[in-house]
Amino acid sequence: MTVIGIDLGTTNSAVATTDANGITTTIADRDGSRVIPSVVYFAPDGSAVVGDRAKAMAVLEPERVAMLFKRGMGAPTFLFDESEFSVDGKVWRPEELSSLVLKKLKQMAEEQLGSVSGAIVTVPAYFGELERAATREAAELAGLPILRILNEPTAAAIAHGIDASSRGKTIMVFDLGGGTFDVTVMRVDSEGEMQVLSTGGNHRLGGADFDNEIMQMIAARAQAEANVDIFAEPWAFQDAREKAEDLKKELSTLDTATRPISTGGRPLMFSMTRAEFEASIADTVEDVSDMIEITLGEAEVDAADVDTVLMVGGSSRIPAFSTLLRDMFGKEPTFSRNLDEDVARGASVLAAKIGGQIDPRSELADLAIPKDVASHGLGMTVNDSDDREINGIVVKPGQGVPSKGTQTFYAAADGQTQVLLRINEGDEEDLAYVRQIGEGMAHFGRPVPAGHPIRIDIAYTAEQIVEVYAYDGENNKLIGEVRLERTGSLSGDEKRQALAAIAGTGVQ
Repeated sequence: MTVIGIDLGTTNSAVATTDANGITTTIADRDGSRVIPSVVYFAPDGSAVVGDRAKAMAVLEPERVAMLFKRGMGAPTFLFDESEFSVDGKVWRPEELSSLVLKKLKQMAEEQLGSVSGAIVTVPAYFGELERAATREAAELAGLPILRILNEPTAAAIAHGIDASSRGKTIMVFDLGGGTFDVTVMRVDSEGEMQVLSTGGNHRLGGADFDNEIMQMIAARAQAEANVDIFAEPWAFQDAREKAEDLKKELSTLDTATRPISTGGRPLMFSMTRAEFEASIADTVEDVSDMIEITLGEAEVDAADVDTVLMVGGSSRIPAFSTLLRDMFGKEPTFSRNLDEDVARGASVLAAKIGGQIDPRSELADLAIPKDVASHGLGMTVNDSDDREINGIVVKPGQGVPSKGTQTFYAAADGQTQVLLRINEGDEEDLAYVRQIGEGMAHFGRPVPAGHPIRIDIAYTAEQIVEVYAYDGENNKLIGEVRLERTGSLSGDEKRQALAAIAGTGVQ
């Protein structure tokens, strides 16, 4: 049984393996790249190119290139204007595009390891249930069995050796990647067991947003000096996006960076200082500071009680965030050994542990399975004493997972056979401030008289996937699992069509 760890990232992805002795290796593609862009290019011959070559095609054929689609997981589309992403008449949803990236990573692993039987795939800690369910669906479409979905900060902590080196300590993981932001507070006990205390974040904040800030400045200069609207031409837009990313990276080590910007005529030389960049993201830095304060408060931990601040994700290299954390915690942040690979590496360590690949004599044999908390509340639509529909909360955010709660419903009329359930994500009673996860019919098992009770157990698994079970309210016997039709997810027919389309799409 060969199992792997995968970091399915917004901008970049990686796959790693851990052998029986606990030695972890990040797997490279044929070009030698261990980190590949999460970008898909649909070639005219019907194949899908994933990685650096796909990213390079974004300037030439932007209409055939998909990127940043992880931000749309759990929804029908990832595009900001909510339009569909379509190539050659085929509409591609975020989970389908993610499945192509997973398929590529699985191919890379199998070229070195032989057949792969399963994987642990990571997600941002602040991902909701719909995004997590969509990630599982993407893996299913790729033909990749998932052993577990693991939160990215936890994976990074495992890779960094937090469980072994930080017993009895409190750790804060600051994970800022290309498209998502997480802050996680965890405690490692004297036995090396890792317990997450709280988590917060924004799955629509990351390096791509900083690139956009720079692009706005580039656009203003191009309009003023060359009378060119770079947002009007797809090729100019993609060129500016690439140059913005280059400028951002360079400003992490230099005070000034310069790049030529294509305008259709003479290139425009665009220069930017680090001070200008930091001024453009000042509001975001303040928002990040507020999120850290909130997460510490939910963990009931003071900044002075945090022993280590671990920096994860490529965008954590931006000096403004190191300065922020240094000021908040009074200590130098510790950078993950390999910012771009450690999430995949940590996932592979746990995959080897769960998959039974670790030699009992290895130091990883004693690795404890991390314990996580719910990043979002969970509830069901119920009627209050005034007969108004509200969200009846059954699992609070910050509660340990797996976890469950119960609601009881009653037949409204004689002969009733089922009741409609609506499951919500959020910890507010007002339905306007929560997100509906999905609907499902709970069956009584037979026609029942009015007033007959049916008990509904709603639970978060350890991965924060929702499961719902119905019980007869009079004898507490299990009736069965309630099948949820998730909001925005693929229907049965759509899934069959997606499986056929992906199976017929060669991935390069």
